[in-house]
Amino acid sequence: MFVVFHNGVAYRFPYGMNTVIIHKDDSRKVPVGGGYVIVHEEGEIDWSKGVLSATGVGLMPSDEPNRARAYLKARGYARLDALANLLMLVNRVQIDAQYTGADYIAQSEEIRATVNGFLRGAMITDERKIYIEGQEAVQVTVSIPMHGQRGLSQLLLKPRATPAPAAPEPSLPRLEITRPNRTLSDAPLSVEGNYTGLIVDARGLNLQPAMAPRLLKVDGTPLYGVGNYDVDRVVEQGLAAYHKDLEAARKDPRAGSNPLILRPIGVYRRAVATTDAVLSDADAAKLIEENKRTKFLDQLRVVFVVD
Repeated sequence: MFVVFHNGVAYRFPYGMNTVIIHKDDSRKVPVGGGYVIVHEEGEIDWSKGVLSATGVGLMPSDEPNRARAYLKARGYARLDALANLLMLVNRVQIDAQYTGADYIAQSEEIRATVNGFLRGAMITDERKIYIEGQEAVQVTVSIPMHGQRGLSQLLLKPRATPAPAAPEPSLPRLEITRPNRTLSDAPLSVEGNYTGLIVDARGLNLQPAMAPRLLKVDGTPLYGVGNYDVDRVVEQGLAAYHKDLEAARKDPRAGSNPLILRPIGVYRRAVATTDAVLSDADAAKLIEENKRTKFLDQLRVVFVVD
């Protein structure tokens, strides 16, 4: 899919399909093969693949007689436009339950300059000539990964964002338990010892994707999160992938061939976002014991299924 923004409207052109028009300021989740993609005005965040993509457009100057030179000028305009959109997209990225990319960038002009410099290295993943109301233009799409040596996590997770504390939340944060808490007396522990990954089936809990999600015990103790593992590995691999259905989650390489599937009994609710899931006592105990056998949490092999 490629995107053109013109007069406040985002024109989306799926390959081999009819045009879909989405009006300005609209953002929505779209299913892509069971993956989890959020489409914003500025571009798309693919939480399954861990990629941010933004598109820009530059009109070819009509007063330039050399069309090759006109194309190059328009390409330059389009790339700058795409990078500006990419910066706005970074602002929208949920780091954890408390902070977004915008919180990180707002700390100082020096950090903003660092982020801008980082984004200049974004790869051009699509380039084409298009027509807008009969006028020739060039459209460029740029992308950056969330993780890896050239990933956004190098900035947002290392070091962690530490903006000024937000205004007090009178009734938040809080643990919201929506299903009964199974204890070991309710479900005696059974250890299989052969699981290759973890799928957290959090559908129905309004859990939001984030770069640094957590799994918690009922008492709030973290089971899984940035603080539990080496930050360099987290930056390189990311903590989790996200999908919209269980079948797609099973196919994700993170899950492996025999994933343990657990359903949270609640969430850790904050005013900014809800990114952390709560496991029952029985499931928390099983997760700890199974991980001792095959170390799938240590390898960050976690997949969330969310609405």
